[in-house]
Amino acid sequence: MKNLLKPLFAFAIVATTFTSCMEKDDTDYDAIYLREEQIIDSIFSAQKLVIEDYVDMHFDNAKEDTIKLTYRYLNKSIKRGIWFEVLSEPTDDTYEYKVNPNSTQGAPIYPKWKLKYKASLLNGTVVQEDSEGTEYSFNTNNPNVYNNAWFISFIPYSLKYSGKDFIYEGLTKNGLKKGSKFRMVTPSYFAFASTAKDKIPANSPLVYEFEVLEIE
Repeated sequence: MKNLLKPLFAFAIVATTFTSCMEKDDTDYDAIYLREEQIIDSIFSAQKLVIEDYVDMHFDNAKEDTIKLTYRYLNKSIKRGIWFEVLSEPTDDTYEYKVNPNSTQGAPIYPKWKLKYKASLLNGTVVQEDSEGTEYSFNTNNPNVYNNAWFISFIPYSLKYSGKDFIYEGLTKNGLKKGSKFRMVTPSYFAFASTAKDKIPANSPLVYEFEVLEIE
């Protein structure tokens, strides 16, 4: 099994640890990383309560994401804190997500989706929206739109290739396809984290609604 969707803070820790080994100074990096994880954990804890209140008020058939994140320095695991709802099943299930055979990391082949979407704050303020329907693909770099919440909404939980299971930690078994209508609410960590984006304040949980019109 190969986990390809690594937590952002885990990646940062690995990168910084490597740098620290090269610098050979007396900085207590363990204390720094511990403090970083404590800050992240406090954000998760605070947002968990407001997200669950939102779900109770606005979701009819909510499902809780059960995948966990592990803190290296706090030595504990927590749920990702994501909730989602399948509003409509695909009307055309013929498209199949596949592993890219040319990827050394086992990345999936990213399709083109024509879709409508809306992103809102928990108070209902719409902060991003495409109500007409436009083409989107993770093959293009658009950090003002795409984030981990998009990835785990669209890509399946796992794909099999050459006898191996590649784990992407998507929220659904088969991924979003033509006709899919999907809603999810995510902690800020999987959206834009501590970075403000136009109408989106830093550390904002987001509610996403996606409607897939076409996929190829």
